[in-house]
Amino acid sequence: MSEFVEECRREWKRLRVPDLIANEMAADLAADLREAEAEGASAEEVLGSGAFDPRSFAASWAVERGVVPPPLTDQPPRRSLIHPAIAALTVIAAIGAALAFFPSRHDSVSSPQFVPRLKPMPPAFAVPGNGSGVDVHAVGLILLIVGIVGIFLSMLILFWSSRAGPDHWTRRRTYVDHASGGPGYS
Repeated sequence: MSEFVEECRREWKRLRVPDLIANEMAADLAADLREAEAEGASAEEVLGSGAFDPRSFAASWAVERGVVPPPLTDQPPRRSLIHPAIAALTVIAAIGAALAFFPSRHDSVSSPQFVPRLKPMPPAFAVPGNGSGVDVHAVGLILLIVGIVGIFLSMLILFWSSRAGPDHWTRRRTYVDHASGGPGYS
């Protein structure tokens, strides 16, 4: 087990844990491993899954003790994904509006249509007549509605998340047992 402790020491040195604290952590770890071995327990029982990866064990222990800051994640914050979603939904709504309100090349030139067709359509939005196809105006109206509803919901989420705070839904509540006032949450 001394090899495990030495690998942890190297990781703490790499993480720039002060020598005094690293020595204390290594002594605690070695003592815990010796005690577990004397009691017949395996290293996995004492260290959990960290017994197989000394570098991650050492890093997580250093973070838990507050000796090093937690690693930065590569994931962008969720809020940054809202803006591209709003932009995409705006494009969908614009395409839908263009398809719904402007005449297609199949419409007659003498009677331009600037009002969407709101009458019930046959199944699969088939164009009436002998030919088969898709009613472009109905598809445009659907895209327009989906885009507008999506933009509305995205804006609602954006407003709601800015009011609640960035970690409102992920913040952990801790139980505190107040000596004088009884139990409570903070």
